[in-house]
Amino acid sequence: MDTVIYNNHDLSEVIKISEVIRPVGNERSVTTNDAPFLGVNVQEVRTGPKKIKIKFAVQRKTARDTELAKHALATILNTDKPVKITISDEPDKYYMGLVIGSVDVDNVARWLQKGEFEILVPDGVAHSSTYRRFDNGQELRDKVVFDLVNNGNAEAFPIVTVKHNAENGYIGLVNTSGAFEVGDREETDTGTVKRSEVLLDFRGDRISDALTRAVKNRAITKYSSSDYENETGVSEIFSLWNKKHIKLREQFNVGRTSHYSTGLSWDVPTDSSGGVGSLNDYLFCKQVFQSDGANQYGFIKITVSDTSGQFLYGVETFKRSKGQECEFNVFGSDGKGKYNFLKNFTFAGSDDKNKNPFVPSRGQFELKRNAERVQVYYNGSYYSFVIPEIKDRKSAKIHVTLGAYHDKPMVSHMYVDELMFRKDFVPSIGDVPNRYPIGSKLIVNSETDSVTLDGIERTVDVVDGSHWLTIPPGNSQLEVYCSSWIKTKPTIKVEFEERYL
Repeated sequence: MDTVIYNNHDLSEVIKISEVIRPVGNERSVTTNDAPFLGVNVQEVRTGPKKIKIKFAVQRKTARDTELAKHALATILNTDKPVKITISDEPDKYYMGLVIGSVDVDNVARWLQKGEFEILVPDGVAHSSTYRRFDNGQELRDKVVFDLVNNGNAEAFPIVTVKHNAENGYIGLVNTSGAFEVGDREETDTGTVKRSEVLLDFRGDRISDALTRAVKNRAITKYSSSDYENETGVSEIFSLWNKKHIKLREQFNVGRTSHYSTGLSWDVPTDSSGGVGSLNDYLFCKQVFQSDGANQYGFIKITVSDTSGQFLYGVETFKRSKGQECEFNVFGSDGKGKYNFLKNFTFAGSDDKNKNPFVPSRGQFELKRNAERVQVYYNGSYYSFVIPEIKDRKSAKIHVTLGAYHDKPMVSHMYVDELMFRKDFVPSIGDVPNRYPIGSKLIVNSETDSVTLDGIERTVDVVDGSHWLTIPPGNSQLEVYCSSWIKTKPTIKVEFEERYL
């Protein structure tokens, strides 16, 4: 006796199935027209749905129990869409169907009734209970080829899973049934990107290179003339605390009436695209500014000038009075050869790191420019300024000036330790993010006519003119294409249910 599982319900718990009748194949309709002399011309052949007939009996001890069983059967069979149906003599297959028409019964006795019902299988096939899986595609230069075997006698609908091992912009599936494409065949892995480039790097032990490469005593500060700084001093490398520093050689003279200083200047190098100068840049500096005596004076200035040699923006660290008070000042060009004072900070020039941001263990500050906007990082905080006068003027030179003050002893520890200049938003050819990143999983599902990327619907990626693929009965091939520039082929899996008329 056959057992039928209908929508997860075992019908044998309600009825006794006496016969399951399945036709050979499906109903075929043929459209013809008259031939000129003999016979007809076949215009179209269509294969209809499958119909399965179930003959059964309801037998209970009492008439009431028989009617209750009929009610239970009606409940099970009352579905408004195809459901999964399994028949015991085909345990490796299932159907998707629903009952049509009425379920009539003959009263053999009040406690014994016989009847039959018909199941419509709209897709007309039996499905294999398990999926055939192929993950052994042959990698060729421009594609991955799968040799497929479909033991069913009807076309199967493949599910192709693509796990990306490198960035990719395109997947093309091709077999005898047609072609299906997602993504963009013309998408490139490289393009014009904007990136940051470090053009001057004098960090760490490279501070000696800074001194070697610098133009001496030609620095431009916030003043229109360098006469104020009197750049006649000598810069040198000095080792202390297991580190090298740039310092001004002290030339103390009791009778001196003006500053003396040393200036170091570097041209902003040409970037990788050949660009000269910068409107978007970042300047990192590390310095020491620590006084060992109240009567010591001196200054360090870090400034940027434009292509015409005019001051743009900068900062200065200054001790100009007796005691411990020191200044950190921010300046910007006024567009007329002079400067605007933007911000003043004060700190104690002692060896207390809580009071002095420029003790040997600290000392970092930053200047970041984006067109007319300048951001300064000082003592743990950021401060932003708008300097309209510099908007379209390119940064062209970086300057460091270390100076002593009149006839006063120089600040005992006044050094430049590190300097780095970075140009931002440099146009270049580089890697661009692609639509299918490394590690992503793309699934093209011909069963459900869907495309997903990491579980998110991506039907929008389907190329116009694509056709959902089918796998023919017997042996066939499926070709999978990727972007031509892909570095590593993806891991591809092809699965499908075999289908039987």
